[in-house]
Amino acid sequence: MTPVINALRKLRLYTSASTCKQLAVLLSLVSLPILCPPAIAADVDFGQVLWFAERASAAYQPATEIQQRFPQVVRVATPAGTDVQYFLERDDASKRQIISVRGTDNLTNVKEDADYLTSRNPRLGIFVHSGFDADTLALYQDIKPFLEPGYDTVVTGHSLGAAISTLLMLYLHEDGYRLLPSMNFGQPKVTNGAGAEKYDFLPLTRVVDENDVVPDLPPVDLLDSVHGRYEHFGREVVLLPGPFYAYLQQHQAMRESLDSFWDNIGEESVTEHYMVHYLAHIRPKLQREQQINYNDRERYLKPAP
Repeated sequence: MTPVINALRKLRLYTSASTCKQLAVLLSLVSLPILCPPAIAADVDFGQVLWFAERASAAYQPATEIQQRFPQVVRVATPAGTDVQYFLERDDASKRQIISVRGTDNLTNVKEDADYLTSRNPRLGIFVHSGFDADTLALYQDIKPFLEPGYDTVVTGHSLGAAISTLLMLYLHEDGYRLLPSMNFGQPKVTNGAGAEKYDFLPLTRVVDENDVVPDLPPVDLLDSVHGRYEHFGREVVLLPGPFYAYLQQHQAMRESLDSFWDNIGEESVTEHYMVHYLAHIRPKLQREQQINYNDRERYLKPAP
């Protein structure tokens, strides 16, 4: 009986609120009540989501186009030894600076992006993705002379750029910069559970498309079991077609995030990772938005052609 009861308790974490109530009734028959979490309501401002998304998308463009579109840009650069372009906006009136980081625009071989060896970062005191961290340090060294220490700082990015912008938040925090709420798109994981727990207070929201494969990278694997499995931190907004979206709080995003990459690669589409698809799922929500229960999200997905 005990294994069955434990399985039912665990199942509660992955079911809808209505199903959880049914499980609660079942467990009450053996005097083992469980507490079903209430539905989580979130006031997501999709105008703000679009504001970040447009910058994450623009980071892929040539410097001349970026500067034409965003007149407060003070630097566009690709640090030596990397393929990571970024641009820095500075608003002296509001004392705010915005860092937008380009991601990878070639996912023909997704497994090549799964180079997920970790290394301990003595400055941060956590284990981090080695490749992401190396690019972050190169970018930080390049941009730091152009940053205003007393300005509020915002970061964004997509894909690899999302991972770098997240790690950049950690370095900026440790160096005393004031971080405003930031948002990224299609971010792969950058640290393990201990690292995620240490920095889960940062004002980060991750926006993911339900069918995007990259937020599941690096996958659970024996290699990363040495230092613990990779985990996400930050709030999570899951984009669905039309007006629909789901929302997860920080602790739930670590427990109930998107399913294993390797288990679901047949159902997920690499093309859904590109910013053009993110923008296509964000813009309809400016007219009408409807939050749905995360565990009911499959009802709102369009059937495969």
